[in-house]
Amino acid sequence: MADFLSSGISGLLAAQTALATTGHNISNVNTPGFSRQRADLVTRIPQSTGAGFIGSGVNVASVRRMYDQFSVDLVRTHTSQHSRLATYHHMASQVDNLLADPDAGLAPVLQNFFNALQGVADNPASVPARQVLISESESLVARFHSISDRLTSLSDSVNDQLSSLTGRINSLSESIAKVNYDITIAWGKSGGQPPNDLLDQRDELLRQLAEYIPVTTVEQDNGAINVFVGNGQILVLGADARGISTTRNAQDPSKLEIVAGSDGKGPIISHFINGGELGGVLDFRRDVLETTQNSLGRIAVGLAMAVNEQHRQGLDTYGDPGGKFFGLEGLLGNPATALPATTNANSNDPAVVKFEFTDASSLTTSDYQMKYDGANWVLTRLSDNQVITDGGVDADGFITFPSEGFRLQLSGTPAAGDSFLIAPTRTASAGLSMAIDNANLIAAAAPLRSAISDQNLGTGKISTPGVTSDTDLAGIQPVNIALTYDAIAGAFDVSIGGASVDTIAYQPGQEIDLGLELGNSDYIGLTFTISGAPADGDVFTIEKNSGAVSDNGNALALVGLQTQAILDKTTNLQTGYGQMVSGVGARTHQLEINSKAQKTILDQAIQNREAVSGVNLDEEAANLVRFQQHYQASAQLIVAANTLFQSLLDAVRR
Repeated sequence: MADFLSSGISGLLAAQTALATTGHNISNVNTPGFSRQRADLVTRIPQSTGAGFIGSGVNVASVRRMYDQFSVDLVRTHTSQHSRLATYHHMASQVDNLLADPDAGLAPVLQNFFNALQGVADNPASVPARQVLISESESLVARFHSISDRLTSLSDSVNDQLSSLTGRINSLSESIAKVNYDITIAWGKSGGQPPNDLLDQRDELLRQLAEYIPVTTVEQDNGAINVFVGNGQILVLGADARGISTTRNAQDPSKLEIVAGSDGKGPIISHFINGGELGGVLDFRRDVLETTQNSLGRIAVGLAMAVNEQHRQGLDTYGDPGGKFFGLEGLLGNPATALPATTNANSNDPAVVKFEFTDASSLTTSDYQMKYDGANWVLTRLSDNQVITDGGVDADGFITFPSEGFRLQLSGTPAAGDSFLIAPTRTASAGLSMAIDNANLIAAAAPLRSAISDQNLGTGKISTPGVTSDTDLAGIQPVNIALTYDAIAGAFDVSIGGASVDTIAYQPGQEIDLGLELGNSDYIGLTFTISGAPADGDVFTIEKNSGAVSDNGNALALVGLQTQAILDKTTNLQTGYGQMVSGVGARTHQLEINSKAQKTILDQAIQNREAVSGVNLDEEAANLVRFQQHYQASAQLIVAANTLFQSLLDAVRR
């Protein structure tokens, strides 16, 4: 009878525990990260009798959570990847919208600039047409500045986000460390029984942490979890939160990098972070923002160099050679584009004292590292880690890199290991400016004009000469160049001021490249074509195009720059901008697709976890009825035992 009573009491207690567990499940149906719990019941040790073993009731072995580590790890991993792609897509969309916007992008104002050039070519003597060109040029410069400012603002925003995300990560790390401590204490007090709610709380904190940074975990024997980030750097070690922090990039102080440890002195781990919001922000900065800044700057440099070179080959309304049309003084000669590493032996020695572009068609969109190996400066293109081998020192004392399109000049004495970050085009769009503000200074006229002698007997014609060098055209002002055809020799005799200086063999229709020494040291290269059949003694003359206010020869050449392959020897300015926009657009679209796909995978992983760990109210309601009946039946056992015991007592009293 005592065993009968004991069995009823054990069943009552077991049902009570099961009911409490079910109630706990129902109460936490909407609690993030909660795992359904179950009371595990086992039979007590039976008593041995001559008739066999008689059961003695039930015990609650443990209250455990319905948990699958693999499902939880998948949710954490896919959370990190989706967060990265969603953040990356959101930030890339801002650049895509900026560049492709018909009102805020560069394409419409660049087209307006060339339209205004065409207007001057159509009516070179028109002051209003020239003034429109000045106005459209200023608008073009302003648009470069506007886009550059917006990209710079995004760069600042990246730094702000890195700092903010670092703070959130450290806060979660501290929470995980505290829960680790609570788990080890609870584990010890319970004799090894799992503290389910604390374990769920820690898993949810780890899931939240994965939204910001990808993590790996290793569980200790005492129930605590160690958390690692980057390339194995410790974020949480038991009850100790190490955290992460930001520090200035040694090569580029305008950029923040992520370092292990909260003191900012640990190893840089930015390039190891491949997930979470932090990874998305870093990917955006590296693959979209910096590339776009460099691409936009390359277009600005190409525009300025091409227009300036052609503009110098024309004459303005005063008859003077054209000067610079666009300025790049914000970049040329500005050492800010070549940044010394903070690890250099002496922060001010050596220093880049001048930086110049030499060939726009050779410029890339890459940054460079220039490092002193103890004997020579070695330039490495960072986009592909290619060492540039064509560097050398020119007659002006510049270290020149022809294949990359720039040169620079250093001062001071370097120490082995000293380095610079070279960003040739990063700030070029911000440094673009107008070099002229007077419409009369627009060099629309061709610098030279040609003429056919009235005495010629043949059918030969000469084209308008082109200039193939940017030498100061003032040197040819007093000079008339005459070409007299010698039919017997099949050649032109070239004379300047009546003095023969050269002989050029000629076949009708042949393009002639003529290089002449003019004056003491002036050199001018001319290109022209004589077509038809000149007769013996026919004379063609070339002279400076003085007073040609209505001439549009150079304006037409400037208009021709619209289709000229200025960038990388194959791409014109507008195509280059279009490629930049389409590149960002294609990447943004791909990120959108990948983000949606990753969200689907994440949802599936969450559903798989919920299938194991989620609370089903219908199931819990059924359990509630079942355990209630268990409780009531166990109570009836106790009642029955009590009745039997009372009957026994009554029998003894009689």
